[in-house]
Amino acid sequence: MRSKHTQSRVDGGLCVLALVTVLWPAHAWADWIVSAFGGVAHTQSSTMDLSLPSNRTQLTLTDVDYRGQSFQSPQYYGLRGTWIPNGHRWFGIEGEWIHAKVYAEVEGNVHALGTLRGVPIDATIPLSSIVSRVSMSHGLNFILANVTARHGFGPSDATGAHRLVGVVRAGAGPTLPHAESQIDNVYFEQYEAGGLGVQVGGGVEFSLWRGLGALGEYKFTWASPEIDVTGGQATIPSRSHHFAFGIQYRF
Repeated sequence: MRSKHTQSRVDGGLCVLALVTVLWPAHAWADWIVSAFGGVAHTQSSTMDLSLPSNRTQLTLTDVDYRGQSFQSPQYYGLRGTWIPNGHRWFGIEGEWIHAKVYAEVEGNVHALGTLRGVPIDATIPLSSIVSRVSMSHGLNFILANVTARHGFGPSDATGAHRLVGVVRAGAGPTLPHAESQIDNVYFEQYEAGGLGVQVGGGVEFSLWRGLGALGEYKFTWASPEIDVTGGQATIPSRSHHFAFGIQYRF
């Protein structure tokens, strides 16, 4: 039986393939590029809204810090398919899956405003006094449709492709977080729809040998998933900086 994490990888690859297939104009001559990358992502501090009706808690928590643990299992990774029309090599359409991770730093202090277990509160307290864990460790997964602008540098080969290409991109699409929470010694986890995610970024592609190449890029992503947690919901605005590197193959 497949694990949930393995199933998420399979579903992610299928989503990327479906996005590119839908966006690919029929009967069009084009280049295809498939890419796979790893890297690191840093999520900025944000304000978390926490609603736990079961224990009469309704809080706005400011200055919540996060960590990414990008190189710890399950690792940060991404998959992408790019379609580049012949005669318009400056332009591309993409489908992309990004498996990022977000862990709330529960040992840090936050400012809590609202009601905690039925008692009004306006104070700075350890986040761990409210929750033992809030994370998206099997991914704040982005399923994105992108448009790109591309510019080649230096000599080109017989197909017109440049050895060095600069790329800027913007995209949007649904998020699929796998949320985990532990509150009052009760653990809860699930995949769920997380609303809209967006990205902007840019990078470079290097041709290495025949169709094989390497890439390096920066991304900024934004999402604000409302996730189910033990006894309620949490909304976690996630503004993240990504530094990615990987390989690609041009067909």
